[in-house]
Amino acid sequence: MANRIRVLLTGAASTLGREILAQLLDMRTVFEISVFDIKRGHTMALFERHKKDLHIYYGDCSVPENSVEACKRQDFVIHCHSLDKTNADKRLRLAEDVNTMGTRYILENLERFSPHAYFLYISTVGVYGDRLKAPMISADNMPCPSMGDYDALTKLQAEKLVQESALESTIYRPGIILGHESSALNSSVFFMPLATRFEAVHIRDLASACVNAYDHRTYLWGRIYNVGGGEGCRITYQDYLRRLFSLLGLGNPDFPDKAFATRNRYGGYFADSDVLEDILHFRRYTIEDYFRELKAEHPILKKLANKIFGGMQLKSMEGKSAPLRAAKENDKAKMKYYF
Repeated sequence: MANRIRVLLTGAASTLGREILAQLLDMRTVFEISVFDIKRGHTMALFERHKKDLHIYYGDCSVPENSVEACKRQDFVIHCHSLDKTNADKRLRLAEDVNTMGTRYILENLERFSPHAYFLYISTVGVYGDRLKAPMISADNMPCPSMGDYDALTKLQAEKLVQESALESTIYRPGIILGHESSALNSSVFFMPLATRFEAVHIRDLASACVNAYDHRTYLWGRIYNVGGGEGCRITYQDYLRRLFSLLGLGNPDFPDKAFATRNRYGGYFADSDVLEDILHFRRYTIEDYFRELKAEHPILKKLANKIFGGMQLKSMEGKSAPLRAAKENDKAKMKYYF
């Protein structure tokens, strides 16, 4: 069909990328879709299933020439290609290559080959850092990533590149993404202070906010938006874990003191949460919907938890607590990150 919007989705095989791609495919009569990601088995399997509806480009965004062809003749670019947070926090140099420099090269190639493209960058709530004492967050607040949060640090650097670019652009800072693999249970479960308040956004709602941005670009460009699910997606981390452990049949575990960090993470409620919603009307799901979905997928959730913790005995979970291990070993260098 002529006159379709030419959209490039980077990181299309990531968890968020797959959801955005699914929604773009539902609107294939509106969008002419290009995808860009590293050539791996699962990436190829995903793209090949839809090859009749996609322009497929494989490459590493941290290599400038890899993204040249993908960046030609585009109207709209959704850039969610990034290193996963666990790897980013362990490997600063790689995080800089992928999150920061990768964004730079995509921008430079677009400026050359698609100078009129509208660019949407997916950042993170992590750029605000520890907000335990000031949990209400606005997009105009000063970013201050926590110590060791290289994911947030490199995405903040990428944000600066986006803002300095000649392209029309918008930056999203989503809260905790419900439905993302890391939102259920991961090996950094003990890094978040139990008192943390966080505002989540369901992955399908975030994807909808991305896909619908192009039609509203004249309202959005040049701005940064916090993307959250509003009142229905607010919860404390302690209550979140309580609900999660209940679904796993663990009741309300009594972990020892210092199992959980007490500082230096991220989270909070968005004081300006409704600003983007009032423009895009993207919200469909609450945190209660998410827990209902988890309950329906209980076998998958339990399998994931067993994989991470080697069995769901509480003692094996305690053994995965980096804060507790640092406290027991009196490792002052590591304790500064947690307490």
